[in-house]
Formats: sequence, C-alpha cells, structure tokens
Amino acid sequence: MAKLFLSYSRKDQTRVQRFAEWLEREGHDVWRDEDDIGGGASFSSEIEKALEDCDAVLVLWSADAVQSSWVRDEAGYGRDAGKLIPFYLDGTEAPLGFRQFQSIDLSKWRIGGAPTADRIRSAIERVAHLPQRPPPSLRLSRRWSNVSRRPAIVGAIIAVVALLAVLLVWQRWSSENEIAIAVAPSPRSSDRALAADYADLAAADMAAFLPRRFDQAIVLGPDQAFRRRSGYQMEISIDPRGKAANASLTLSDENDLATLWSQNWSVADASVADLKAQVSASASKAALCLTEARGGIHRLSQPALGLYLSGCTVVGSSGRSNADLETIFDRVTKLAPEFPPAWAYLALVRSWIAEDLHDSSPGRYAAAVRSARETIAAARKLSPNNAMTYDAEYNLIADDTLQALAILEKGARIDPDNWFIQYDLSNELMSVGRMSDSVQAAQRAIELAPDSPYARTQYIFALVYSGAFSKAKAQIADARKKWPTDPAIDDAEFGLQYRYGDPRVAVKLLPKVTGLSEVDLAPVRKVLTARLDPTPTKIDDAIEALRVRSSNEPQSLNRVLLALANFGRVNQAYQLMDDPQFQPLIAPDVLFRPDFASIRADPRFMQIAARRGMVRYWRESGYWPDFCISGEVRYDCKAEAAKYPS
Repeated sequence: MAKLFLSYSRKDQTRVQRFAEWLEREGHDVWRDEDDIGGGASFSSEIEKALEDCDAVLVLWSADAVQSSWVRDEAGYGRDAGKLIPFYLDGTEAPLGFRQFQSIDLSKWRIGGAPTADRIRSAIERVAHLPQRPPPSLRLSRRWSNVSRRPAIVGAIIAVVALLAVLLVWQRWSSENEIAIAVAPSPRSSDRALAADYADLAAADMAAFLPRRFDQAIVLGPDQAFRRRSGYQMEISIDPRGKAANASLTLSDENDLATLWSQNWSVADASVADLKAQVSASASKAALCLTEARGGIHRLSQPALGLYLSGCTVVGSSGRSNADLETIFDRVTKLAPEFPPAWAYLALVRSWIAEDLHDSSPGRYAAAVRSARETIAAARKLSPNNAMTYDAEYNLIADDTLQALAILEKGARIDPDNWFIQYDLSNELMSVGRMSDSVQAAQRAIELAPDSPYARTQYIFALVYSGAFSKAKAQIADARKKWPTDPAIDDAEFGLQYRYGDPRVAVKLLPKVTGLSEVDLAPVRKVLTARLDPTPTKIDDAIEALRVRSSNEPQSLNRVLLALANFGRVNQAYQLMDDPQFQPLIAPDVLFRPDFASIRADPRFMQIAARRGMVRYWRESGYWPDFCISGEVRYDCKAEAAKYPS
C-alpha cells in the first residue's frame, strides 16, 4: 500500500473521484483536498504535510489543471522530491518545467482496463518503492459437490491447467529475461578493503539507476555476490600507490567465465580525480548497455555482445571517434541484423558524421545525410518508437530551430530517459529563450549520463547562459574532479571566464582551448585585453579584429554581435542585426544570453525575434521566453509581439 497525493483541478472532480476510488480499491491510501482552499501561502500547512508524508504525487493534467497555480506548486514539489507521477486527463500537454516526464494518458482509460491499469500499478510501485506484485496464485479445489456439476468442473480444471501452463511459460520467460549482476572486489586487487568500498558504491548507484531503465535487473552487492549465483560478474580492482592509484573494472559472464568488457584508470591523485565516482559511473553505464544487449526479445551473444558493449559504453564520451563507433555498430548490425539498439546507435553516429561534414564539400555532406537517413529508416522499421532515432533526425535539420525543437520534444515524450534527447533539447530550448527549461533538460541529461563530460558541459553552458554563474562555477569544480584533463571541461570554463568571469583566468586557459586556430585566437586576445581595460579605443580595436576575422566567414559575425552586446554597444548591435545579409545568419541562442540583456530591454528586440519566427512560436505554443516573464524588460512582450503578426 502506498500513500498517494492527488493533485488536480476542482473542475475535474467527477473524473478524479472515479480514479481515486479505483486507487483505493487497489489498496492505496489516497489524499485529496475535499474543500476549497483559500488564499495565503503557496501551500497550506495541511497540503504541505500531506505532500511530505506521501509516497507519490499523482498529478492529473488537464486544460484547467495547467492553469492552476496550486496544481503547479504541488507538481513542482513532487518533481523536486522524486515523487512525481504525471497523467493526462484530456490530452493537454504538461506545462513549462514538466515536459521531460512521460505522462500516462487517462483520456480513454476505463477503470480496470489494460494496459493502462498495469502501467499505473508499475509506476506507483517504482516511485513509491513498493515490492513488485507476484503473479496471482492459483488454487485448485479438491471438493466435488455433486456428479451433475462434474462436466463444468472438468472444464474449469482444464482452463486452470491451461492457465497454469501459460503462467509457467511466462515465469520461465521472465526468469530468462531477468539479468542479475554481482558487483564484487577483485581477488587480484592489492587493497581488498578499498576495492570492497568501491564495489559498495558502484552496487548502490547501479541499484538506484538500473531498474528504472530495465525493470528485471537485479544488482547484488559485495555482501550478496558470493551467496547467490548471478548471470554476470562486475569485478573492481584497486591498486593504490600513495596518492596515485590504478583501477580496473571487468564485466564477465559467470556461465562461461568470458570477459565481456573492461576499463582501466591510472590517476596521479585518486581523491582529486574522484576515482571512486568515475568507476561507479562507468559500472552503471556498462550494466545499462548489458541490459540493452541481453534483456530484450533480440539478444546478443558473442562476438556481437562484446562489440556492442565496447561501443555503447563510450558513446557520448571522448573515448572513441565517430568513425570508430560507426565501424563498431555497423559490424554489430551485420552480426545481429534484428537487434534494434545497434541500428539506433548507428543512426545516431552517422548523423554526427553528417553534422561534422556540414561545412565541407556539398557532395560528401549529401552522401553522409543520405546514409544517416537510410539508417534511421532501418532503425525505425525494427523499433518505431526508439527516441534515439529522433535525436539522429534532429542532427540533420538542426539549422531549422523550430522544426528541430518539435522533433526533440516528440522524442522526449517517447522516452524522457534518453540523455541524448535531453542534451540536445537543452541546446534548442536556449534558441527560443526558454532558459530555465534548458537548464532542467541539461540537468536531466547529467542524471541519466553521469559518466559523460559532454552532458556535464551542456549543463554548465545552460547555467552560464541563464546567468547562474555561481552554480556554473561549482559544476566546473566538480567536473574537474571527475575529468581533470578533459578538453570539454576546459572549453566550458573558458566560455564562462571569457565573457562573464575573470578575464585573467580566461587568458591562462587560452592554451587549452580546442577548436581555435592562432588566427582565431588573435581577436579573442584583444577582447580579453578590452575586458581588462575597457577603454573605447581597446573595445573598438577588439570589435574590428573580430569583424576582419569574419570577412571570409559571415557566420562568424555572431562573435562580433556578442562582443557588441558584451561591451554595451546596443545601437551598433541593432545596426548589425538590421543588415539583410546577416539576418539569416544570426544564431538564435546568442539572443538570450546574459550579454543581450541591454539589447532585449529595447522593444526593437521583438522585431528581430519576429524575423526569425520566434514570435510566432511563442504565440502559438504559449511558451514565452524567460525574459518576458522574469521582469527583465519594462515593455509588454505580448503587446509588442502583436505589432508583428505571423
């Protein structure tokens, strides 16, 4: 039994009443407010106590509920406390800040029907941490009342026997699909006690993370690893040498003692590098990849299994090039052509390859796009609702912000637990001014991919561009512990310090910045000089250097635009944005960064936004940018937007 808090609009009372009664018949303790609650604080003391005491917050979104500040407050509490289970009553989409959670559709549901009822039970069990329900027990009566009833009883027994046979088949299938992973210190570890400590953390993190993605996963910690036979063994070895340490993580198949996958670390200072967290994150990633490979209808075996693990565990990190990953997943699809995840990864990698060729020769780019689209089609044929294919499709149309955003939001509805989708969704939300939503999507990405420096970098940039500089600095410091030499973290820190932080720190970081040639660095140094000593002459010199550098690359004029905004040259910025040749090249995301606050303060900004289709998006979607609702500007965004009809 779980304590459930129902959050809903009073206008939906009739439907909610039936739903609450069904939940109570299921054995749950349901709390809902019976009387209207007057004004006052955001939460009454009763509601706040009920929220704190409940095991899950069930939010029933509807056209009326999304307009209710009470429902939004209660949903926000559920989200932040990890208790949220959202539902749709009439198909109305969840409001800002809640779209990354997959909702259960109740619009066509009838009490007791399937499969929605099973989804509700499963969601409550998962969020409220209830034990999963065992299959219903079947009992045969040994008593025959009279001879005349025997034919009916014989028929009933035959039906029961048939049902038992189905149940046994289901139990066997369930048992075969169950994946048990034992996490233990390696007997070869030079410090068994330290290795056991690492194994404890890895098992705990894995147990918290894995069942959310694969509900038949069982994780056995070091204290259980040798008491119960498991299908797979994850061994951790630690070899400390003063502050330095070597570590290894090995995943093996206990049945045939074959090593399926391994990873090694060598760090100069294990505490600074937070080696324990790195090992734990990699263990969870490997376990997730294993469940993908062995837990579905189509299961991989060697050599495809080892190949898949070698690719799956490094996608989204700097461990392998896109060309290497393409080779790996292409080989897996040839060895196991009916295995959907390999096709989805292959589609994603090929979309990245096409994206990298965007500015190269048109012929090579067109061929790469064609290859990616063919792979997307093949992946969707096997698994129509694989969210990763939507992320791959997004990479091929990222220049069209509004269409790209629509594709990503569709992918996120299909699978809100796909970190690639959340990563790119964060990026695109910046391009329409939804900065707080961008931060939430990026935070979701790092929760789903704690081992990816790229996911962490996106979160840092989302914080920076939303103006949360202190939080960004804290994230950079934490990332330095996990990835002390990763160039992605260097780029993130430089991005913060270059425009918003200490220019002296940015100067020191210049040698570590990737992607900039010496020709590119010359105007960057002048910008930093102007930030250190912002005289009109030095500012003009920096802006001119950026303008000259962009003469052969018009897209680079966005750097000029950002510098004008950074140094408060509002009128010059508007002159540049009024240039018809530059207008199609304006990068939408730069318009909503902190540099642009003074430019957004001018009502002329709405005309710029209208030219890029943003006003139409805001008006039609109802999601106005953060600066319009934060009090940043004095004008009425909607009134100004009305001057520029679609």
